[in-house]
Amino acid sequence: MLKTVDVLIGLTVIILALSMAVTVITQTLTTIINTRGRHLRRGLVDLLQQLDPALSAELSKSVATTILRHPLVSGSTASFTGFLGPRLGSVVHREEFTKLLMVLGSDRASGALDAKAKDALAKALLANGVENPEEVLKNVRQMAMQLERSAPALSHMARQNLAILHAAESDLVAKINNWFDQTMDRTSQRFTASTRMITFVGAFIVAFALQVDTPAVVNRLSADDTLRQALVADAKQLYENRDQTPEQTALPAKTEGEPATPETASAAQTEKDPKTPPLTDAQKMAQKHRAMLSAAGLIRLPNLEQEFWDGYNPNSMLGMLLTALLLSLGAPFWYSVLGKLLQLRSVLAVKDDKQRAERQMNESTSGSTPGTTGQVPPTAAAAILAGERGDLSAIG
Repeated sequence: MLKTVDVLIGLTVIILALSMAVTVITQTLTTIINTRGRHLRRGLVDLLQQLDPALSAELSKSVATTILRHPLVSGSTASFTGFLGPRLGSVVHREEFTKLLMVLGSDRASGALDAKAKDALAKALLANGVENPEEVLKNVRQMAMQLERSAPALSHMARQNLAILHAAESDLVAKINNWFDQTMDRTSQRFTASTRMITFVGAFIVAFALQVDTPAVVNRLSADDTLRQALVADAKQLYENRDQTPEQTALPAKTEGEPATPETASAAQTEKDPKTPPLTDAQKMAQKHRAMLSAAGLIRLPNLEQEFWDGYNPNSMLGMLLTALLLSLGAPFWYSVLGKLLQLRSVLAVKDDKQRAERQMNESTSGSTPGTTGQVPPTAAAAILAGERGDLSAIG
């Protein structure tokens, strides 16, 4: 039983080491495609169409794109362009969204929106009780300043929210406050689904590029005691240092207008800090494991000198597909599994040591006083055999 648990621990460590590579691929793809900003824009488009049916999908998309590319919302400079165009902001608060709508619909926002979208937004504001956006924004600023003097202990977001509720009371504010949170919840769900799909793509790439066959890995761990014990020892060290791993850190609190998921919490940090962070102990150990697995022949890098499918064993395809499915579960899941397996191993190890000690005690006791255990002494057994050898009368 203990050997079976050790095999599972070794397999978990291998999957965990490869899952970190999947995490890197997922972060890279989500950053290049800018999925966070694109899903947020889709949510804002749905919200704008709820505010005024006259805002078509095309006009709403233009307004939402302008808001997410605003210098106060976008996470990058206006001159930066991503792989698929200028980047979109991944976070927008309800108060920011409300004020930016009024800014874009005012006469002073020249050039921010095209004429058609600006005219449609101005009509939508007028239909929802905002006749003069500039005057409303001025009242909001003055109310926020008064709240800062009278209640300095309030947070900035709380002051802005109260200022909008008192100085910009209208059907527009009522609709936004009623629909914003629900819209962002649906946006987060869509973003989670798309991120899981990207994660599976990354897991598929890692599993088939490295040719990792899960059944073959299990068979190797069952036969190779040295490799299995080395992985178990590394698993204990890895779980002790789990607080230093990026996957186990506490996720930031979800803010309004931010489609946040556990799989992309570190991706958001990468967008904020373009510098490459230093490797953690878990990442260093993952690199060591990949090198060890490569030396053991459990993973094989593609050979650029031969055709892509050369060297692939058709019998290993199902095993590699199983590996991709396991990798798509993510590193946090395998950290949890690793902790439970280590706890189970500690319990089994204690029982195994106790049973071994009892067996050794019984053997020593039977060897010193054989008569007390109910066993026949060797001399008596020899005498009985000697008397019956060749004696046919003894039969029956």
